[in-house]
Amino acid sequence: MAEHRVKGLTHIGTDRQLFVDEHMIESTKYAAFTLNPATKYVDNPVIERDRPWEGMTLHYGSVIYDEQEKLFRMWYHSIEHSYTERVPKKSVPTVPGKKASRWCYAQSKDGMNWEKPGLGFVEFDGSTDNNILGPDNWPHIKGGVFIDPHAKDPSKRFKALSQQQVWEEGTAPDGDEDRDVSELKPPPEASRFVWNLYHSGDALTWTPYEGNPVINRKKSLWGPTAYMGWDPIREVYAVYMENCINKYAYFGPPMCPPGVRSIGRAESPDLIDWSEPETIIMPGEEDPPDLEFYSMWTSAYEKLYIGMLWNFRLTSTTLMPQFVFSRDGVQFDRRYTQPFIQLGDEGSFDSVTVYAQQPIVYGDQIFIYYGGQNYRASEQMDKLYEKYGDDGPKGGIGLAVVPRDGFVSLDSGYKHYGEIVTRSFCFEGRSLQVSMRRAWRGWSSDYPDVRVELLAADHTPLEGYTFDDADNIGETGSEIVATWNGSGDIGHLAGRSIKLKFYCKNVKLFAFQFVE
Repeated sequence: MAEHRVKGLTHIGTDRQLFVDEHMIESTKYAAFTLNPATKYVDNPVIERDRPWEGMTLHYGSVIYDEQEKLFRMWYHSIEHSYTERVPKKSVPTVPGKKASRWCYAQSKDGMNWEKPGLGFVEFDGSTDNNILGPDNWPHIKGGVFIDPHAKDPSKRFKALSQQQVWEEGTAPDGDEDRDVSELKPPPEASRFVWNLYHSGDALTWTPYEGNPVINRKKSLWGPTAYMGWDPIREVYAVYMENCINKYAYFGPPMCPPGVRSIGRAESPDLIDWSEPETIIMPGEEDPPDLEFYSMWTSAYEKLYIGMLWNFRLTSTTLMPQFVFSRDGVQFDRRYTQPFIQLGDEGSFDSVTVYAQQPIVYGDQIFIYYGGQNYRASEQMDKLYEKYGDDGPKGGIGLAVVPRDGFVSLDSGYKHYGEIVTRSFCFEGRSLQVSMRRAWRGWSSDYPDVRVELLAADHTPLEGYTFDDADNIGETGSEIVATWNGSGDIGHLAGRSIKLKFYCKNVKLFAFQFVE
């Protein structure tokens, strides 16, 4: 309602406001911000090796939800390892030898129960009745598949980029001019890495862009990369990557002075012309000295950027995701330091690494898929082979879940009302919805008690919307309507400067939103 707008006042319209920090908070009493780590799906892993063509371990790949087809799609990496003697100490590090490395496809209607369809692309033991992807079906794609909302041609609805190592003519080993990046070796000065753009109409058969490569710079050796796709907040295509992989001497000069793994961001208006990567997240003085950042899968969520920042510890070789958030896609808040998805018990498929991907909204929940392994470095794998033989290394694809909006909450106890007062703002719409869950269980089994008081900008309670007028919101969910004396219609206050004062007992308060 533009005619009511006051210059300088915060206008939230109908945007959902998440309680992840103090951005919309004026004051709190008996309430505190709390990270809510994701809960692992009880039947993890959702994808495990159960086919003869799948190797010893499965590794993270890419998962998307195809809203048009109402289908989850997954691409995962199947690796069969064999134990090999390690090279001399001062030589380039290697991993155990690979007998076979295959990319496979799976799909699901509910995100929990997956099928591995017979695709007919690749022959295995005399049959093509398998879910193996061939070169035309997974052309060394790195950084995930994404759906392009601006693709007018249905045959280009899915997009992906592929990283490849390219050698100057006559310099490639054994005359191999274009090598798969998965076979990475210490490149001489004559080699470089390029990125090629691909599109697809069915997400299974890919066509290269005729102007490839779209990224062709001498020093553009990005590490683990996560393509966000279209960024609806900054209105560009975006990618987050490990921006300092050149810390290793045999890859050439470092790309950043500290020489540690850090996170960068690059942007493009059209997936063709890309900006130089900007380093945006680096370990700080408050971090452990062995902490580095390996990758960050990121989604736009309710005017926020939600990232799964991979924390990599050099001394323990464990890897876990940290929940981070941003309002501009560049400056990320890392205040919640505990792992967002915990490692599994010793010996489980995810006991050492959790490679978390981007959050996916599905109904009233948020799904986060991850690749889990019981090893990280090659020396860990070697010990597993020595102890358990070929059954030593384990890896699979797991699922972790949080309720909608439920990454962080403002929590209140059950003895006193927690009091949360927002800053002044004006809104659009006719009713107020609250997203929340019960905070405490056990002997204190009371349901949440939440009442919302409406205040004027000067903190005066509005007549008819005081604490005594407010009805108790005793339900839990993401779209619970607040009412006063039985009515939730507050459309006559739209455009006016107000504040909200939440009185809360036994509740995790996630967000609020005004709707029509």
